[in-house]
Amino acid sequence: MPQGQPLTHPLVYENMPLLSIANIMSQHLAGIAGQFYGIDTIPLKLVVYLVLVGIIIALVAIGLKNVGPPMDGALMESQLGEVKSGIELMQSGYARDLSDPYTATGNTRSFDLLLPERLEYISFGVDPDPDNNGILTDTPPGLVTDNGDVIYYKLMGDGKRLVKLQDSVHIREGELVNGRWLSRSVDGLGQAVVLTGGSQSVTFELVYDRGTTYTLSHVTDNLDAYINPNSTGGLSHGLLVSVNPDSVPADDVTEGRVTVQLVDSQGRWVHEMGRTVNLTSSRGNLSIVQLVTNAHGSGSVMLTSGELGLGVVTAQSPGLHNGTGEVAFTPPPLVIKFNEWINSSPGTGPGRELVATFWIAHNTSYSVTLSGWASEAHWPQNSEEWAIGSIEIDGVVLDKIEVASGSRIDVSFGDVLLDAGNHTLRVTMTNDLNFPLVGDRNLYVERVGFS
Repeated sequence: MPQGQPLTHPLVYENMPLLSIANIMSQHLAGIAGQFYGIDTIPLKLVVYLVLVGIIIALVAIGLKNVGPPMDGALMESQLGEVKSGIELMQSGYARDLSDPYTATGNTRSFDLLLPERLEYISFGVDPDPDNNGILTDTPPGLVTDNGDVIYYKLMGDGKRLVKLQDSVHIREGELVNGRWLSRSVDGLGQAVVLTGGSQSVTFELVYDRGTTYTLSHVTDNLDAYINPNSTGGLSHGLLVSVNPDSVPADDVTEGRVTVQLVDSQGRWVHEMGRTVNLTSSRGNLSIVQLVTNAHGSGSVMLTSGELGLGVVTAQSPGLHNGTGEVAFTPPPLVIKFNEWINSSPGTGPGRELVATFWIAHNTSYSVTLSGWASEAHWPQNSEEWAIGSIEIDGVVLDKIEVASGSRIDVSFGDVLLDAGNHTLRVTMTNDLNFPLVGDRNLYVERVGFS
Protein backbone atom coordinates (compact mmCIF):
# COMPACT_ATOMS: atom_id res chain seq x y z
CA MET A 1 0.00 0.00 0.00
CA PRO A 2 1.54 3.39 -0.97
CA GLN A 3 2.84 5.41 1.92
CA GLY A 4 0.87 8.48 2.86
CA GLN A 5 -2.61 7.05 2.01
CA PRO A 6 -5.17 8.37 4.53
CA LEU A 7 -6.29 5.99 7.30
CA THR A 8 -9.72 4.46 6.59
CA HIS A 9 -12.38 5.44 9.22
CA PRO A 10 -12.54 2.78 11.96
CA LEU A 11 -16.31 2.24 11.52
CA VAL A 12 -15.71 0.33 8.24
CA TYR A 13 -14.34 -2.55 10.31
CA GLU A 14 -17.35 -3.01 12.58
CA ASN A 15 -18.38 -6.30 10.95
CA MET A 16 -14.84 -7.77 10.51
CA PRO A 17 -12.97 -10.12 12.89
CA LEU A 18 -10.53 -8.45 15.21
CA LEU A 19 -7.50 -10.28 13.71
CA SER A 20 -8.35 -8.98 10.23
CA ILE A 21 -8.71 -5.49 11.65
CA ALA A 22 -5.31 -5.85 13.31
CA ASN A 23 -3.60 -6.93 10.06
CA ILE A 24 -5.06 -4.10 8.02
CA MET A 25 -4.40 -1.53 10.73
CA SER A 26 -0.80 -2.78 10.91
CA GLN A 27 -0.27 -2.10 7.22
CA HIS A 28 -1.84 1.35 7.43
CA LEU A 29 0.01 2.39 10.54
CA ALA A 30 3.33 1.03 9.25
CA GLY A 31 2.98 3.26 6.18
CA ILE A 32 2.21 6.24 8.33
CA ALA A 33 5.12 5.53 10.64
CA GLY A 34 7.53 5.01 7.72
CA GLN A 35 6.51 8.31 6.22
CA PHE A 36 6.86 9.98 9.58
CA TYR A 37 10.42 8.69 10.22
CA GLY A 38 11.56 8.65 6.59
CA ILE A 39 12.66 5.01 6.75
CA ASP A 40 11.32 1.71 5.33
CA THR A 41 11.87 -0.40 8.44
CA ILE A 42 10.42 0.42 11.86
CA PRO A 43 10.71 -1.38 15.21
CA LEU A 44 8.19 -4.19 15.78
CA LYS A 45 7.30 -2.85 19.23
CA LEU A 46 6.08 0.42 17.75
CA VAL A 47 3.88 -1.44 15.25
CA VAL A 48 2.24 -3.48 18.01
CA TYR A 49 1.48 -0.34 20.04
CA LEU A 50 -0.04 1.40 17.04
CA VAL A 51 -2.19 -1.63 16.16
CA LEU A 52 -3.57 -1.81 19.70
CA VAL A 53 -4.45 1.89 19.61
CA GLY A 54 -6.29 1.37 16.32
CA ILE A 55 -8.26 -1.56 17.70
CA ILE A 56 -9.34 0.47 20.73
CA ILE A 57 -10.49 3.34 18.52
CA ALA A 58 -12.51 0.95 16.35
CA LEU A 59 -14.19 -0.69 19.36
CA VAL A 60 -15.10 2.67 20.90
CA ALA A 61 -16.64 3.82 17.62
CA ILE A 62 -18.69 0.64 17.32
CA GLY A 63 -19.86 0.97 20.93
CA LEU A 64 -20.94 4.58 20.45
CA LYS A 65 -22.96 3.58 17.44
CA ASN A 66 -24.92 0.93 19.43
CA VAL A 67 -25.38 2.82 22.69
CA GLY A 68 -28.61 4.51 21.50
CA PRO A 69 -31.09 1.58 21.61
CA PRO A 70 -30.68 0.55 25.26
CA MET A 71 -30.68 4.18 26.37
CA ASP A 72 -33.97 4.81 24.52
CA GLY A 73 -35.59 1.78 26.12
CA ALA A 74 -34.41 2.78 29.59
CA LEU A 75 -35.73 6.32 29.03
CA MET A 76 -39.18 5.02 28.06
CA GLU A 77 -39.38 2.54 30.95
CA SER A 78 -38.41 5.24 33.46
CA GLN A 79 -41.00 7.73 32.19
CA LEU A 80 -43.80 5.18 31.88
CA GLY A 81 -43.10 3.95 35.42
CA GLU A 82 -43.91 7.47 36.62
CA VAL A 83 -46.99 7.64 34.38
CA LYS A 84 -48.25 4.28 35.71
CA SER A 85 -47.82 5.40 39.31
CA GLY A 86 -49.51 8.77 38.68
CA ILE A 87 -52.51 7.32 36.83
CA GLU A 88 -53.10 4.64 39.45
CA LEU A 89 -52.88 7.13 42.31
CA MET A 90 -55.40 9.49 40.72
CA GLN A 91 -58.09 6.77 40.70
CA SER A 92 -59.00 7.53 44.32
CA GLY A 93 -59.75 11.18 43.56
CA TYR A 94 -62.85 13.08 42.50
CA ALA A 95 -64.35 12.14 39.11
CA ARG A 96 -66.24 14.68 36.97
CA ASP A 97 -69.72 13.53 35.89
CA LEU A 98 -69.83 13.84 32.10
CA SER A 99 -73.63 14.13 32.17
CA ASP A 100 -73.49 17.36 34.19
CA PRO A 101 -72.16 20.34 32.19
CA TYR A 102 -71.67 22.40 35.36
CA THR A 103 -69.69 19.95 37.47
CA ALA A 104 -66.13 20.77 38.55
CA THR A 105 -63.04 19.37 36.82
CA GLY A 106 -62.07 15.90 37.99
CA ASN A 107 -58.76 14.79 39.48
CA THR A 108 -56.10 15.68 36.92
CA ARG A 109 -52.51 14.63 36.17
CA SER A 110 -50.15 15.98 33.47
CA PHE A 111 -47.05 14.20 32.19
CA ASP A 112 -44.23 15.74 30.13
CA LEU A 113 -42.92 12.93 27.93
CA LEU A 114 -39.45 13.03 26.32
CA LEU A 115 -39.99 10.72 23.35
CA PRO A 116 -36.88 9.45 21.46
CA GLU A 117 -36.60 9.68 17.66
CA ARG A 118 -36.75 5.88 17.41
CA LEU A 119 -40.24 5.74 18.95
CA GLU A 120 -42.78 4.46 16.43
CA TYR A 121 -45.79 4.91 18.74
CA ILE A 122 -46.98 5.01 22.33
CA SER A 123 -50.59 4.00 23.02
CA PHE A 124 -52.59 4.57 26.20
CA GLY A 125 -55.45 2.07 26.60
CA VAL A 126 -55.05 -0.58 23.92
CA ASP A 127 -52.64 -2.27 21.50
CA PRO A 128 -52.94 -0.19 18.27
CA ASP A 129 -51.23 -2.86 16.16
CA PRO A 130 -52.64 -6.23 17.33
CA ASP A 131 -51.74 -8.00 14.07
CA ASN A 132 -48.14 -6.69 14.26
CA ASN A 133 -48.02 -5.52 10.65
CA GLY A 134 -46.81 -2.01 11.50
CA ILE A 135 -50.07 -0.39 10.32
CA LEU A 136 -51.91 1.46 13.07
CA THR A 137 -55.14 2.02 11.14
CA ASP A 138 -56.20 -1.54 10.24
CA THR A 139 -57.28 -3.14 13.53
CA PRO A 140 -59.68 -5.93 12.53
CA PRO A 141 -63.34 -5.13 13.32
CA GLY A 142 -64.95 -6.95 16.23
CA LEU A 143 -61.65 -7.75 17.95
CA VAL A 144 -61.84 -8.22 21.74
CA THR A 145 -59.30 -5.80 23.20
CA ASP A 146 -57.84 -4.61 26.46
CA ASN A 147 -60.08 -2.40 28.61
CA GLY A 148 -57.99 0.74 28.84
CA ASP A 149 -55.70 -0.69 31.55
CA VAL A 150 -52.52 -0.91 29.44
CA ILE A 151 -49.81 1.22 27.83
CA TYR A 152 -48.03 -0.05 24.72
CA TYR A 153 -44.99 1.46 23.02
CA LYS A 154 -42.63 0.40 20.23
CA LEU A 155 -39.13 1.56 19.34
CA MET A 156 -37.78 1.20 15.80
CA GLY A 157 -35.87 -2.06 15.48
CA ASP A 158 -37.36 -3.43 18.71
CA GLY A 159 -40.51 -5.34 19.67
CA LYS A 160 -43.54 -3.70 21.27
CA ARG A 161 -43.48 -3.30 25.03
CA LEU A 162 -46.40 -3.50 27.49
CA VAL A 163 -46.89 -1.61 30.74
CA LYS A 164 -49.84 -3.14 32.64
CA LEU A 165 -51.95 -0.84 34.82
CA GLN A 166 -54.34 -1.79 37.61
CA ASP A 167 -57.62 -3.38 36.44
CA SER A 168 -59.55 -0.42 37.88
CA VAL A 169 -57.95 1.95 35.34
CA HIS A 170 -59.95 2.60 32.15
CA ILE A 171 -58.14 5.05 29.85
CA ARG A 172 -60.20 6.69 27.09
CA GLU A 173 -59.39 9.26 24.44
CA GLY A 174 -61.06 12.63 24.94
CA GLU A 175 -62.26 15.28 22.53
CA LEU A 176 -62.98 18.94 23.23
CA VAL A 177 -66.65 19.75 22.57
CA ASN A 178 -67.96 23.27 23.31
CA GLY A 179 -65.20 23.84 25.82
CA ARG A 180 -65.70 20.50 27.65
CA TRP A 181 -63.61 17.35 27.36
CA LEU A 182 -65.85 14.38 26.58
CA SER A 183 -65.16 10.74 25.76
CA ARG A 184 -64.53 10.21 22.03
CA SER A 185 -66.19 7.25 20.36
CA VAL A 186 -66.25 5.87 16.82
CA ASP A 187 -69.09 3.54 15.81
CA GLY A 188 -70.11 3.36 19.46
CA LEU A 189 -66.69 2.21 20.69
CA GLY A 190 -64.40 4.15 23.01
CA GLN A 191 -60.96 5.03 21.71
CA ALA A 192 -57.39 4.75 22.98
CA VAL A 193 -54.82 7.57 22.80
CA VAL A 194 -52.02 6.90 20.29
CA LEU A 195 -49.07 9.30 20.01
CA THR A 196 -46.59 9.14 17.16
CA GLY A 197 -44.99 12.59 17.20
CA GLY A 198 -42.12 14.02 19.17
CA SER A 199 -41.89 14.95 22.81
CA GLN A 200 -45.10 16.37 24.25
CA SER A 201 -47.24 16.87 27.34
CA VAL A 202 -50.27 14.63 28.02
CA THR A 203 -53.01 15.43 30.56
CA PHE A 204 -55.48 12.92 32.01
CA GLU A 205 -58.66 13.69 33.97
CA LEU A 206 -60.77 11.35 36.11
CA VAL A 207 -64.39 11.34 34.84
CA TYR A 208 -67.58 9.41 35.54
CA ASP A 209 -69.95 8.20 32.83
CA ARG A 210 -73.00 5.97 33.28
CA GLY A 211 -71.70 3.96 36.21
CA THR A 212 -68.03 3.69 35.24
CA THR A 213 -65.02 5.83 36.10
CA TYR A 214 -62.64 6.61 33.23
CA THR A 215 -59.22 8.25 32.90
CA LEU A 216 -59.87 10.70 30.06
CA SER A 217 -57.09 12.21 27.93
CA HIS A 218 -57.04 15.92 27.09
CA VAL A 219 -55.59 15.15 23.68
CA THR A 220 -57.13 13.76 20.48
CA ASP A 221 -55.18 11.75 17.90
CA ASN A 222 -55.99 11.09 14.25
CA LEU A 223 -56.12 7.30 14.63
CA ASP A 224 -59.06 5.04 15.46
CA ALA A 225 -57.68 2.50 17.94
CA TYR A 226 -60.93 1.24 19.42
CA ILE A 227 -61.49 -0.34 22.83
CA ASN A 228 -63.81 -3.34 22.81
CA PRO A 229 -63.28 -4.95 26.24
CA ASN A 230 -64.04 -8.52 27.18
CA SER A 231 -66.81 -7.36 29.54
CA THR A 232 -69.43 -7.70 26.83
CA GLY A 233 -68.09 -10.37 24.52
CA GLY A 234 -65.70 -12.60 26.46
CA LEU A 235 -66.09 -16.19 27.53
CA SER A 236 -68.04 -16.99 30.69
CA HIS A 237 -65.78 -18.25 33.47
CA GLY A 238 -67.80 -18.14 36.69
CA LEU A 239 -70.88 -16.92 38.54
CA LEU A 240 -71.22 -13.89 40.80
CA VAL A 241 -74.04 -14.19 43.39
CA SER A 242 -75.42 -11.35 45.51
CA VAL A 243 -78.42 -11.03 47.86
CA ASN A 244 -80.14 -7.68 48.42
CA PRO A 245 -80.66 -6.81 51.19
CA ASP A 246 -78.07 -8.98 52.89
CA SER A 247 -80.17 -9.12 56.07
CA VAL A 248 -83.77 -10.38 55.91
CA PRO A 249 -86.30 -10.94 58.73
CA ALA A 250 -87.04 -14.64 59.20
CA ASP A 251 -90.82 -14.26 58.96
CA ASP A 252 -91.50 -16.36 55.86
CA VAL A 253 -92.85 -13.20 54.21
CA THR A 254 -90.10 -10.61 53.73
CA GLU A 255 -88.12 -11.32 50.55
CA GLY A 256 -84.51 -10.90 49.54
CA ARG A 257 -83.53 -10.72 45.87
CA VAL A 258 -80.86 -13.18 44.73
CA THR A 259 -79.05 -11.98 41.59
CA VAL A 260 -76.68 -14.11 39.50
CA GLN A 261 -74.25 -12.53 37.00
CA LEU A 262 -71.96 -14.31 34.54
CA VAL A 263 -68.35 -13.12 34.82
CA ASP A 264 -65.08 -13.80 32.99
CA SER A 265 -61.75 -14.83 34.54
CA GLN A 266 -61.09 -11.20 35.51
CA GLY A 267 -64.41 -10.84 37.32
CA ARG A 268 -65.85 -8.64 34.55
CA TRP A 269 -69.47 -9.05 33.50
CA VAL A 270 -70.17 -11.26 30.49
CA HIS A 271 -73.29 -10.60 28.40
CA GLU A 272 -74.33 -14.14 27.49
CA MET A 273 -78.01 -14.87 26.98
CA GLY A 274 -79.62 -18.29 27.51
CA ARG A 275 -77.24 -19.79 30.09
CA THR A 276 -79.04 -22.13 32.56
CA VAL A 277 -78.11 -21.65 36.23
CA ASN A 278 -79.19 -23.96 39.09
CA LEU A 279 -79.67 -22.50 42.57
CA THR A 280 -79.72 -23.94 46.10
CA SER A 281 -79.86 -22.28 49.53
CA SER A 282 -78.75 -23.67 52.88
CA ARG A 283 -81.68 -21.83 54.54
CA GLY A 284 -84.99 -20.49 53.35
CA ASN A 285 -87.05 -21.01 50.22
CA LEU A 286 -86.18 -19.88 46.70
CA SER A 287 -89.02 -18.74 44.43
CA ILE A 288 -87.49 -20.87 41.66
CA VAL A 289 -84.44 -23.13 41.68
CA GLN A 290 -83.38 -22.65 38.05
CA LEU A 291 -83.03 -19.49 35.97
CA VAL A 292 -81.95 -18.62 32.43
CA THR A 293 -79.73 -15.57 31.94
CA ASN A 294 -81.02 -12.57 30.03
CA ALA A 295 -79.18 -10.47 27.43
CA HIS A 296 -77.04 -8.95 30.19
CA GLY A 297 -75.88 -12.37 31.35
CA SER A 298 -77.84 -12.16 34.60
CA GLY A 299 -81.03 -13.28 36.31
CA SER A 300 -82.69 -13.09 39.72
CA VAL A 301 -85.02 -15.00 42.04
CA MET A 302 -86.61 -14.24 45.43
CA LEU A 303 -85.73 -15.81 48.78
CA THR A 304 -87.67 -16.03 52.08
CA SER A 305 -87.05 -17.86 55.35
CA GLY A 306 -88.75 -18.70 58.60
CA GLU A 307 -85.48 -19.95 60.10
CA LEU A 308 -82.89 -17.79 61.83
CA GLY A 309 -79.23 -17.85 60.91
CA LEU A 310 -76.85 -17.43 57.97
CA GLY A 311 -78.06 -18.61 54.59
CA VAL A 312 -75.63 -19.50 51.77
CA VAL A 313 -76.99 -19.40 48.21
CA THR A 314 -75.02 -21.45 45.67
CA ALA A 315 -75.26 -21.00 41.89
CA GLN A 316 -74.06 -23.70 39.49
CA SER A 317 -73.87 -23.97 35.70
CA PRO A 318 -72.09 -26.66 33.66
CA GLY A 319 -68.56 -25.66 32.71
CA LEU A 320 -68.41 -22.64 35.04
CA HIS A 321 -67.00 -22.07 38.50
CA ASN A 322 -69.70 -22.05 41.19
CA GLY A 323 -70.75 -18.81 42.83
CA THR A 324 -72.02 -18.22 46.38
CA GLY A 325 -73.74 -15.37 48.21
CA GLU A 326 -74.68 -14.96 51.87
CA VAL A 327 -77.72 -13.55 53.67
CA ALA A 328 -78.45 -13.22 57.38
CA PHE A 329 -81.96 -14.22 58.49
CA THR A 330 -82.69 -12.15 61.61
CA PRO A 331 -85.49 -12.16 64.21
CA PRO A 332 -88.55 -10.40 62.81
CA PRO A 333 -89.05 -7.02 64.45
CA LEU A 334 -91.99 -6.86 66.83
CA VAL A 335 -93.91 -3.66 67.62
CA ILE A 336 -96.65 -3.37 70.26
CA LYS A 337 -98.59 -0.12 69.94
CA PHE A 338 -100.37 1.49 72.90
CA ASN A 339 -100.77 5.24 72.27
CA GLU A 340 -102.05 5.75 75.83
CA TRP A 341 -101.23 7.73 78.97
CA ILE A 342 -100.30 6.21 82.32
CA ASN A 343 -101.60 8.70 84.85
CA SER A 344 -101.23 6.94 88.20
CA SER A 345 -99.05 4.53 90.11
CA PRO A 346 -98.85 2.00 91.57
CA GLY A 347 -101.65 -0.46 90.94
CA THR A 348 -103.49 -2.15 88.14
CA GLY A 349 -106.25 -1.24 85.77
CA PRO A 350 -106.85 1.57 83.28
CA GLY A 351 -104.60 4.59 83.68
CA ARG A 352 -102.22 2.66 85.91
CA GLU A 353 -100.75 0.03 83.58
CA LEU A 354 -100.54 -1.01 79.93
CA VAL A 355 -100.65 -4.75 79.26
CA ALA A 356 -100.31 -6.75 76.02
CA THR A 357 -99.63 -10.35 75.06
CA PHE A 358 -97.49 -11.36 72.08
CA TRP A 359 -96.14 -14.47 70.37
CA ILE A 360 -92.73 -15.13 68.80
CA ALA A 361 -91.64 -18.00 66.58
CA HIS A 362 -88.01 -18.34 67.65
CA ASN A 363 -85.84 -18.63 70.73
CA THR A 364 -83.93 -15.39 70.37
CA SER A 365 -82.59 -12.25 71.99
CA TYR A 366 -84.33 -8.91 71.49
CA SER A 367 -83.42 -5.30 72.22
CA VAL A 368 -86.40 -3.53 73.83
CA THR A 369 -87.18 0.16 73.20
CA LEU A 370 -90.00 2.34 74.60
CA SER A 371 -91.11 5.23 72.35
CA GLY A 372 -93.09 8.05 73.97
CA TRP A 373 -92.82 11.15 76.19
CA ALA A 374 -93.67 12.40 79.66
CA SER A 375 -94.83 15.36 81.71
CA GLU A 376 -92.56 16.73 84.43
CA ALA A 377 -93.53 17.73 88.02
CA HIS A 378 -91.51 18.29 91.19
CA TRP A 379 -91.85 19.74 94.68
CA PRO A 380 -90.64 23.26 95.30
CA GLN A 381 -86.89 23.46 95.93
CA ASN A 382 -86.47 19.95 94.46
CA SER A 383 -84.75 19.24 91.16
CA GLU A 384 -86.67 18.52 87.97
CA GLU A 385 -88.17 15.02 87.85
CA TRP A 386 -89.77 13.20 84.95
CA ALA A 387 -91.88 10.06 84.85
CA ILE A 388 -90.03 6.79 85.37
CA GLY A 389 -91.24 3.94 83.17
CA SER A 390 -91.00 0.28 84.12
CA ILE A 391 -91.15 -2.62 81.67
CA GLU A 392 -91.95 -6.18 82.80
CA ILE A 393 -91.95 -9.27 80.60
CA ASP A 394 -93.66 -12.36 82.01
CA GLY A 395 -93.63 -10.77 85.48
CA VAL A 396 -89.90 -10.01 85.47
CA VAL A 397 -88.86 -6.36 85.54
CA LEU A 398 -86.52 -5.64 82.63
CA ASP A 399 -85.59 -2.12 83.82
CA LYS A 400 -86.89 1.18 85.26
CA ILE A 401 -85.77 4.29 83.32
CA GLU A 402 -86.70 7.97 83.42
CA VAL A 403 -88.36 9.30 80.24
CA ALA A 404 -86.90 12.79 80.42
CA SER A 405 -88.59 14.56 77.53
CA GLY A 406 -91.81 16.34 76.77
CA SER A 407 -91.53 15.35 73.11
CA ARG A 408 -91.21 11.94 71.51
CA ILE A 409 -88.00 10.03 72.27
CA ASP A 410 -86.82 6.41 72.08
CA VAL A 411 -85.59 4.97 75.38
CA SER A 412 -83.64 1.70 75.39
CA PHE A 413 -84.51 -0.77 78.13
CA GLY A 414 -81.78 -3.27 77.29
CA ASP A 415 -81.84 -6.83 75.92
CA VAL A 416 -83.94 -9.82 76.84
CA LEU A 417 -83.67 -13.50 75.88
CA LEU A 418 -87.05 -15.00 75.05
CA ASP A 419 -88.23 -18.49 74.21
CA ALA A 420 -90.53 -19.17 71.32
CA GLY A 421 -94.22 -18.94 72.30
CA ASN A 422 -96.55 -16.54 74.14
CA HIS A 423 -95.36 -13.73 76.41
CA THR A 424 -96.90 -10.87 78.45
CA LEU A 425 -95.68 -7.29 78.39
CA ARG A 426 -96.57 -4.82 81.18
CA VAL A 427 -95.64 -1.09 81.27
CA THR A 428 -96.15 1.04 84.39
CA MET A 429 -95.03 4.36 85.92
CA THR A 430 -93.32 4.20 89.31
CA ASN A 431 -93.26 7.84 90.48
CA ASP A 432 -96.65 9.46 89.97
CA LEU A 433 -97.12 12.99 91.33
CA ASN A 434 -100.30 15.04 91.03
CA PHE A 435 -100.64 18.05 93.33
CA PRO A 436 -102.28 21.44 92.75
CA LEU A 437 -99.81 24.24 92.01
CA VAL A 438 -97.01 21.63 91.79
CA GLY A 439 -97.88 19.69 88.66
CA ASP A 440 -99.02 16.36 87.27
CA ARG A 441 -96.38 13.78 86.34
CA ASN A 442 -97.56 11.29 83.69
CA LEU A 443 -96.12 8.93 81.02
CA TYR A 444 -97.34 8.60 77.45
CA VAL A 445 -96.43 5.26 75.78
CA GLU A 446 -96.69 5.27 72.02
CA ARG A 447 -95.16 1.87 71.44
CA VAL A 448 -92.75 -0.78 72.68
CA GLY A 449 -90.47 -2.28 70.03
CA PHE A 450 -88.52 -5.56 70.00
CA SER A 451 -85.67 -5.70 67.47
